[in-house]
Amino acid sequence: MASSIAMLAAMLYASTALSHPQPIIEASLSPANLAMTWYQAPLAFSESVSTETTCGWAVSTGQLNTTQCYVLRTYALGLHQNEQHSCALKVWDGVSDCSGNGSWTMHAIPGGRGTNCVETGVLDGGNFQHKSCVLTCS
Repeated sequence: MASSIAMLAAMLYASTALSHPQPIIEASLSPANLAMTWYQAPLAFSESVSTETTCGWAVSTGQLNTTQCYVLRTYALGLHQNEQHSCALKVWDGVSDCSGNGSWTMHAIPGGRGTNCVETGVLDGGNFQHKSCVLTCS
């Protein structure tokens, strides 16, 4: 009898604790990590940045960090917006080290809860089409 009362008390405590989720406090982005998805087999882009729900077949997921240069090897990437910060993705064409020796394009990623698909144009895995990018957030 005592064990059944203890068991009932434990179940009641667990159900009470689980029914009141704790709020998630979004950490400051410093340095920024922005969730992203790499895509291949693209949809037809009308602009270099799209807010479509998909920009092809997802081939990998991860994060972009503001302190690193990334070599682009897929046709597009989807950057998951952050509600508290707007970001920008600078994409270099012709170089794979984020240097000033190639032309570059800046893509604005507004703050929010959606995903922005950025067309990189890399179709050969980066073998002959060299592109790189850096993320900045404010």
